[in-house]
Amino acid sequence: MKTMTWVMSAAVIAMSAVGCGGESGATMGGTKSVAQGLGPNLEFYGSDTLKAALIAADGAAGAGLNVQGKGSGVGEGCLRGGSAGFCGAGQQALAPMSRDMKTPCLTGEKSNIIALDAVNAFVNSANTLTNITMADLQKTFFATNASNVAIPGSCTSTLTKYRRDDLSGTTDTFKSLVGGGSFCPGVIVVADGSLPAACTSTAGVSAGANASATACIGYLTATDSNAIGYSGDSAKRTGNKALSVNSIAPSVDNVRKFLTDKANAYPLARALFLNESTTNMRSDEEAIIYDWVYGSGKAQFENILVTQGFISCNTSGALKCGGVNNDGRGAGVCN
Repeated sequence: MKTMTWVMSAAVIAMSAVGCGGESGATMGGTKSVAQGLGPNLEFYGSDTLKAALIAADGAAGAGLNVQGKGSGVGEGCLRGGSAGFCGAGQQALAPMSRDMKTPCLTGEKSNIIALDAVNAFVNSANTLTNITMADLQKTFFATNASNVAIPGSCTSTLTKYRRDDLSGTTDTFKSLVGGGSFCPGVIVVADGSLPAACTSTAGVSAGANASATACIGYLTATDSNAIGYSGDSAKRTGNKALSVNSIAPSVDNVRKFLTDKANAYPLARALFLNESTTNMRSDEEAIIYDWVYGSGKAQFENILVTQGFISCNTSGALKCGGVNNDGRGAGVCN
């Protein structure tokens, strides 16, 4: 575990141990040394949807993070009170997330929008279905609604259904927007770290460090003519297609309306985040990637996100996603 640089800050002086394995630093002449909060192998948790993009960004910035994915819920836990089996309280100061922070916001938290995305209902390209209503999407995946009331006519679809796990910000977004409660029996969970065998085969998508549940759902819907699965836009690939929802296509223009004209936006549009806690000590590696994202690497980071299949906030480029500096920082619920 690596000790961080000395920080001249009254806020730091007031802080005690940070993160998993953190040590209390001694106050000496107004300075304080705080042990790095990341895990023993520099594990960095957060959105699986953003995993490949953060791996690419980490490489470009030369930060040295060990990007793990595992889900937005895990990343949020690492910023807050910890996430069992992954990290301790305050272990990270940054967390890539595919949903906003859950309220109430804690002191020092900032929701930083970095791009936009469509949560898509993917089907095989051979499927003749091109549009689905929100009501039918709800019936396809959920036995009960958000109030835990049984949905008449639900769970009768003969399609093979795939979903992200309960730690996923994509699942949180999908349930919230569709109004779902309990999933139908037989819906297959695709979780980062425990992918179905089809995705771990030689022909699958999970070889190497870029293994992800998002890519797996893309692969499953592209290779199974009877499949339907929800995932972020980066699951799009040859062999699958994203359905329109309520006759609104998940086009770039319709997703960008999420920021400017939400009533007419694609119904499952969402923002993507690099959320932060300014009260947690930022590790050296987190500091490098943060300074790169909001400094010299801003345009390159946006290009990485777009290359991965996400949508820039507007046509003028370089993270103009709102907030105080119009770079997305503080543009979400925690500001």
